[in-house]
Amino acid sequence: MQKLLNSILRNGTLLLFILLFGLSLLFIAENQKYQRSSLLAFNNAISAPFFEARHAFFSSFKRQMHNEQLVAENQYLLEQLISKNNQAFLLDSIPFEVIPAQVIRNSVKLKHNHLTINVGEKDGVKKEMGVITANGIIGVIENVSTKTSGVISLLNKSLRINAKLKKSNHFGSLYWDSKSPNSMVLSDVPLAANVVVGDSIVTGGMSAIFPAEIPIGKVSATKVPLNDNYYSLRVSLFQDMSNLNQVYVVHFPSADEIKKLINDIDNE
Repeated sequence: MQKLLNSILRNGTLLLFILLFGLSLLFIAENQKYQRSSLLAFNNAISAPFFEARHAFFSSFKRQMHNEQLVAENQYLLEQLISKNNQAFLLDSIPFEVIPAQVIRNSVKLKHNHLTINVGEKDGVKKEMGVITANGIIGVIENVSTKTSGVISLLNKSLRINAKLKKSNHFGSLYWDSKSPNSMVLSDVPLAANVVVGDSIVTGGMSAIFPAEIPIGKVSATKVPLNDNYYSLRVSLFQDMSNLNQVYVVHFPSADEIKKLINDIDNE
């Protein structure tokens, strides 16, 4: 303490000058518009790097919080939309649920592509559940471990999806012909559907995997094979399959009942 007092006494004149100089600048800035503007500009130039560093530091935390909030909002909206479009399947009035997940591995260049997501049995995921995004369908759960799940990608030649024209409810079979990761083929749509380029394609809901009315894509080309009464439609996907991050696993509340009903019909 004594050293501090001695230092102040030795530099008293300098400290007094700095104090008076600072006060004079403050008074000038308060009463003169130009000087006030110049002082503020100088202060901003000096302090800007510190504010930018502080903003970048706290933004990383806020970004994570905003991402989690966005996922939760998407989860809620998807659940409401799916339940609204599939009232007939809610046998026990239990609404559809979606389980948020992150894609940790994805392939698009093979003929039989797969994904891996970071949710599993502990999160309520089971085999044969559908995987979607806010833009469309992604694939079907193939195997499940405690914390991760393997997914058959939509870009897999062995996978076929029940799909339909949104405008007319004409059904067809959607599959990937391995030509492009951005498009698929919808076959077996009758000519009576009067399909035109731009028509929307959605899930048909005739399975216990994907509910009805989940977006898939739009018709980009139409073709009728020779001597055939059915279209072969090229469908451009809404979802970019090479750019997947946040996805949602669909929990079908009446899956077991629907499967039993489908099996009974098939066995008749």
